[in-house]
Amino acid sequence: MSEEILQGMRTDSRPGALFVPEGSPAPRIRFMEYDETILEEGEVESPEALRCYAETERPTWIAIEGFGDEECLRQIGRVFDIHTLALADAVNVPQRPKTQRYPEHLLIVIHAPDDGFAESERTAQVAILLASEYVVSFQGRPFGFFEDVRERLRNPASGLRRLGPSYLAYALVDALVDRYYPLLAEIAEELDEIEERIFTNASPALVERLHALQRRTTQLLRVHRPQVDALHQLVRHDTALIPDSIRLYFNDVEDHARQILGSLEAARDSATDAMNAIHAVLGHRQNEVMKLLTLVGSIFIPLTFIVGIYGMNFDYMPELRSRLGYPMVMGGMAILALAMLAWFRSKGWLGGSRDD
Repeated sequence: MSEEILQGMRTDSRPGALFVPEGSPAPRIRFMEYDETILEEGEVESPEALRCYAETERPTWIAIEGFGDEECLRQIGRVFDIHTLALADAVNVPQRPKTQRYPEHLLIVIHAPDDGFAESERTAQVAILLASEYVVSFQGRPFGFFEDVRERLRNPASGLRRLGPSYLAYALVDALVDRYYPLLAEIAEELDEIEERIFTNASPALVERLHALQRRTTQLLRVHRPQVDALHQLVRHDTALIPDSIRLYFNDVEDHARQILGSLEAARDSATDAMNAIHAVLGHRQNEVMKLLTLVGSIFIPLTFIVGIYGMNFDYMPELRSRLGYPMVMGGMAILALAMLAWFRSKGWLGGSRDD
């Protein structure tokens, strides 16, 4: 967690400064220009080739995958007249999820799970820039989040081909939010398995496993809670870039995000309860062991006392001269031990309680 916090700290605070993520590949620029009857898609090598799409009359989606070339990113910003702060928010990772309005654009920063629950502890950031006739999406590398959206655009009967850039932006945001659902299923399955093992095989390893689940769930909550706020702002604040008919779809995405937030909070609470149960079970087992050791010690205390008496080697101890002395003492000690065991059991201290 401390590593993630340090990643968000910048030594250069100049507005609009770009901090290219280490290891990010060179930008791959893909486009899809479409209407109800025509679809053109492909890749361009130079940002200058995008100028025709900055003034397009048909809805267009420009997808930027990779931040490894700062100058290329700045050229894209100039081609689409992207505000320097919006470009910085889109490129600098990680950013807090947000919705930010600019004179000609609407910027939406969303985080989505990249890998499965066990494989990664980070979420991937995607920025979606909405204009009147186009959408520009930014992601640090090809995550494969939007392949379903591309397939829908390739289908002439899809609503994406008819409803313009704002509906495309909705489809992209919806695809990102929906990626939380498989993760929630993994979390629920992990919790169910842990809860089944609490009373049968509780161990420090299970505590460690549950702690990892708590940490991951807490991190997802920290990311997703401001994301819900960002979507709420998107729905509630009027902007000409999102017609009322499309706003209803964004409202549905907000509902999904709130549902996910509730599920994450429930998972966190369940994990906390499971952790308390594990500690209680482990503590009970430790108490049982200590009780058993105490009972064993209690049995041997009087036996040790008897042995100590007959180990004093005085001359005038009549029992030492008796042929029956040894078996009588051993028999008495056995009877005493059995009597104490019977008394402990009657009190419920050994082998369960009398109420059982």
